[in-house]
Amino acid sequence: MTSTALLSPTSGELLAAEIQVSPRHLEDILEALASAPFPINPELDHTAPALTRVRFPIYDSQLESLREILATAGFTQSQLEVHSLAVELNY
Repeated sequence: MTSTALLSPTSGELLAAEIQVSPRHLEDILEALASAPFPINPELDHTAPALTRVRFPIYDSQLESLREILATAGFTQSQLEVHSLAVELNY
């Protein structure tokens, strides 16, 4: 972790996750995220006509669980982008 990392004593670095889906898969991804054993508060961006961007913060300790949830719901790992929230906030 970097010195600019946003930390929680037990959960690790706070990251930014993003998944892009077609509008017809939006309900599926939201249902999958709702099944997570931790809270996810997604932000939806409908700026692209053929895709909806679903963004949310997540701790690095929750990534493996998120990947399993996405795979179970039929989404590919390549649809998930994760980067440092510090980068997202331009620190």
